Amino acid sequence: MASTSEELFGAIDAGEVDRVRSMLAADPALATSRDAEGVSALMRARYRFDRAMIEALQSRVAEMDLLEAAAAGDLDRLSHLLQSDRHVPVDAPSGDGFTAVHFAAFFGRAEAARLLVTHGADIDAHGTGWMTGTPLHSAVSGRHTDVVGVLLEAGANPDVRQSGGWTPLHSAAHNGDVASVRLLLDAGADPAATNDEGTSVLEMARASGDDATIAAIEASRAR
Repeated sequence: MASTSEELFGAIDAGEVDRVRSMLAADPALATSRDAEGVSALMRARYRFDRAMIEALQSRVAEMDLLEAAAAGDLDRLSHLLQSDRHVPVDAPSGDGFTAVHFAAFFGRAEAARLLVTHGADIDAHGTGWMTGTPLHSAVSGRHTDVVGVLLEAGANPDVRQSGGWTPLHSAAHNGDVASVRLLLDAGADPAATNDEGTSVLEMARASGDDATIAAIEASRAR
């Protein structure tokens, strides 16, 4: 028989917000539950981009941890945690292998990313779970150009590779995200980069069908 916490995660994954609310009303402490990897119920809801589910859980969480605060972009809570004598190290990974700056980047929290960087976050940290990219990969995947700018300004490696040899420029080109493409190229990203399968950035741009992205890559390769 599933434990109550397992039932909670099952309801979160199924998008059953009314059931989650009912479970939390009966046992508020369930809001602090973690799955087998150590990922919190609140983070699981954020992974689903389910606003109602996030609100149901966050209303029951008295104090977010560093990872949750980074994902939420809660600057007051982040500042408190980072300045506390007993704070968790800024690069302490989540149960599934991501740092706080990964989460700030993935969820488009530019000011949270900036705050973490000023406190020494490793901007080129690789994920150690299912996604091995850096915060720059995370920002590009979500088309968060403002975060891309923060990370590049802080010195993030524009040509860093994740599993499969994918660079951030590959992802930006694939997304047809010309704003991020231009930022990466201006920071020195290689427009001729290929991944482990030999797919080039230009091929990804052409597959996106975005004319501005294609033109930016072609112009950079022609220099």
